[in-house]
Amino acid sequence: ALGPWAITEERVQQYLKAVGDTSSLYFETGLAPPLALAAYVMGALLEQLNLPPGAIHSLQEVETVAPISFGEVISGTARLGRPKRLGERQFISVTFSLANGRGQKVLAGTSTVAVPLSFQPDQEEARLAPGR
Repeated sequence: ALGPWAITEERVQQYLKAVGDTSSLYFETGLAPPLALAAYVMGALLEQLNLPPGAIHSLQEVETVAPISFGEVISGTARLGRPKRLGERQFISVTFSLANGRGQKVLAGTSTVAVPLSFQPDQEEARLAPGR
């Protein structure tokens, strides 16, 4: 499980500051940038997977399904895929789906991380805890 996250103006301001976006468009429309939610997902995944030194975030795919308004509470699920070896690294993908409080899907995607071959994710420990 992922989330829940309350999508607040303050939270969006923090995200925009972190990425250097100075546009006022999000506040004029009352809509959160979809990539802010993808960043929340990555944060939760990084907390849960305990990746080793040398891990590289190699790929991010995001599908925006519906707009996310300020004040909404978002939650979702993530599933850890099987590692795939390429050279001296293995690639671990996590597929996720986020929904609003009405259960409507708002965002989906996949994040892939390249890690040293010696890293073996523990499927039990990699379950994502709610409230992150």
